[in-house]
Amino acid sequence: ALGMRITLDKAGNICGTISVGNNPQKTIAIGSHTDSVYDGGQFDGPVGVVVGLQTAENLIKSKNCTGIIKVPIYACEESSRFGNACLGSKYLNGTITEEDFSSIMDQKALNQGKTITLQEAINFANSYLKEHVDGIQEVDKIFDTVDYSLEAHIEQYDSLKKIYKKNKQDTIGIINSIGSAVRIKYDVEGQSNHTGSTPMKKRKNAVDATAFIGKLVRKLGKRYEKQGLGRASQVEINTPGHNGSFNQIPNRANGLIDFRLQGENTPEAVLEAFENIKQQVEAKTKTKITTTVVSQGTPVVTSKELNQKLAQICEQKGIQSIEMPSYPGQDTGYVPATEKTMVFIPSTGGSHNPDEHTKKKFIKPATILFTELAKELLLEKFRDSQKVDVTLKPVSGIAQKQSAKVSEHAISTDELSL
Repeated sequence: ALGMRITLDKAGNICGTISVGNNPQKTIAIGSHTDSVYDGGQFDGPVGVVVGLQTAENLIKSKNCTGIIKVPIYACEESSRFGNACLGSKYLNGTITEEDFSSIMDQKALNQGKTITLQEAINFANSYLKEHVDGIQEVDKIFDTVDYSLEAHIEQYDSLKKIYKKNKQDTIGIINSIGSAVRIKYDVEGQSNHTGSTPMKKRKNAVDATAFIGKLVRKLGKRYEKQGLGRASQVEINTPGHNGSFNQIPNRANGLIDFRLQGENTPEAVLEAFENIKQQVEAKTKTKITTTVVSQGTPVVTSKELNQKLAQICEQKGIQSIEMPSYPGQDTGYVPATEKTMVFIPSTGGSHNPDEHTKKKFIKPATILFTELAKELLLEKFRDSQKVDVTLKPVSGIAQKQSAKVSEHAISTDELSL
């Protein structure tokens, strides 16, 4: 209906593109993702695509701007299936390549003794789209770079909704930084023995090790949160081969740890902290622990200039704006763009569950903001001297207190002891 050219790339990214005005030079991308986690909700991701389409429609109707408008749907933003997030946007900036697709595995399939690669999943999805979407065109990448990237997203918590409820005023969160994740899988090797006859001091209980790891990771996560450096959780533990035997000490266990980084925190500091936890637990439980880093990334700063423009538009339109970080990682953090930012809209029910929810009245202000911002950007004189910088930069000076250096926050055995 909007007359866009629809393209599909080798990572499964989809994009609608249209030119407006007489001499389009600058390109703006306004989109998000549509995939969800297992047993997830309907709004995490799709809301941003809806805002992109609505904004594109407004810009197409406008007679005062000139540029190339793209509405991307980034593939595989969630990490629940392949253990690695934002695969579509990472493909666009070169963090992963087509050669990597065959080595990235469906984690649920692996647990069921099956093998499904990312490449196989992309082939299946792209074949379906080519069969069912008229006129869709295959390309290597939906774009190499854009001048501006915008994304709207539900907050995935309820702080903005509470502010809206208190002030009875349209509310938007302007994101000044986007968090990253360090994801670790660990395996514990203990020793099977009788639960009745083995003295407590002689046990090498693999499950005990997972319990101690969970306790220390939670303690570290609470400290990170207080210092504006992130959060952390143990998200899964398993005891392969134990079969629920009450009278047998489990000799094997494994677990998954999710670290969320903000501010000046770095993957190196987090991995050092977990190594210290690992050594403590090995000494305490007499077990052997091996670790695998599934993925890691560095927090990203959004465009201060775009955020200031958004705040000014909010003031003009009577929309209350709150500057805030995004603890979850987002596609915006990886999209190759000269300038990028995103906004949160109020939502309820948290996220990554069927209860996540938002309303049309919360989505509308995001469309208004992006329409006005895009009009302003596409009216500006094209700055051909700008160079594209897609380096993932650490965040500094965001809303939370982050004055301490990361090196000072490396976990020690004195601070987190068993």
